[in-house]
Amino acid sequence: MAGKSTTNYGGLLLRGQTWHMRFSVKGQKVAESTHTSVRRDAERIMAKRKSELVQEVVLAGKKPIRLHAALDTFIASRSHLPSHQSCEIHLRYFRAAPDHYLDRITDADLQKVLQDKRDEGYAESTLKVSVSYFNAMITHVGEMGYTVRKKMKRIKHDSGRLRWLTKGEYASLLSVLDPVDVADKWVKAQKQENFDLVRLLYETGCRYKEISTMRWTQVDLKKGTVFIKRLKGSVDGTLFMTDTMKEIFNRRRELDKGDFVFGSKEGRLNEGRWVKGAVKRANLDETEGGVTLHTLRHTRAVHLLQAGLNLLELQKFLGHKTIQSTMVYAHVIEDDVMRKAVRLTDGEQVPVQLATPVPASQPLRLVV
Repeated sequence: MAGKSTTNYGGLLLRGQTWHMRFSVKGQKVAESTHTSVRRDAERIMAKRKSELVQEVVLAGKKPIRLHAALDTFIASRSHLPSHQSCEIHLRYFRAAPDHYLDRITDADLQKVLQDKRDEGYAESTLKVSVSYFNAMITHVGEMGYTVRKKMKRIKHDSGRLRWLTKGEYASLLSVLDPVDVADKWVKAQKQENFDLVRLLYETGCRYKEISTMRWTQVDLKKGTVFIKRLKGSVDGTLFMTDTMKEIFNRRRELDKGDFVFGSKEGRLNEGRWVKGAVKRANLDETEGGVTLHTLRHTRAVHLLQAGLNLLELQKFLGHKTIQSTMVYAHVIEDDVMRKAVRLTDGEQVPVQLATPVPASQPLRLVV
């Protein structure tokens, strides 16, 4: 009988070295790990979990739902709306949290999700939208009668504040990452990885994940182009390589014949530690906003605008679906626009000096 099996004991199943519990109360199924290899401890954990579920379902009349099921339910409810894709993308982040019952998801679980996204380079404005969708999900499943947790605290974000690096700050960041004077072979290789990553993020204006997951099949060294597979519902596109990009891609291809341009970064979501160290060594001011890898995307955008690119051209370069996303950079160059307007206005006020006509030495010809 199943109850007498050494690997299936009264609702406990042994998987590898860990006991898992499987039971149901009033139709509410539980399939969880006990996180222990000791059967007696697992029995006590299961007994406690059963008692808690009886209290919730039978006595308190609660209707529990797991996090992932709640996310799926809410996303499905919006399938007919234009914002469905955006909703699915933003709520996808929270699948990294433990798939516990919704009322058992802690603030720490959710804050870890947000912090991991910050370390990946996601902007506060993006996370603000993610939290809004999460709270809307809480409201929706709560109205369906499920037991829910409290809503997340809204992110206060000043949309007018955009941190980007001046050319001097960018040069300082590169100087502390440059591996040229490093003697240790292993340390030099690690610094070269980070040095190349930072420069490619700047040159391409890409998000971290767009570079860390880039495959060599996207790079055409002969044509000097690179196909950018965008994230977050943006528009894919092809960029022509700058001289810096050509140098990086050619050198890395000679050294690494793997599938990914950055094999050491593929699958790594958190690059926060070494970035913070580099920012500190470069003495970059963070009082007006933190400096992350995503800051390089903002920096490239601003530098291109300052060099003469217009907002529509920048939209295409960054892969934005709509011009509204690109307009976040408009206020950054406001001072430059105003100065240009003053120069043009002052120029119009200067009387035009007409040159004294000089008789033509040869007959004039009409060019058609």
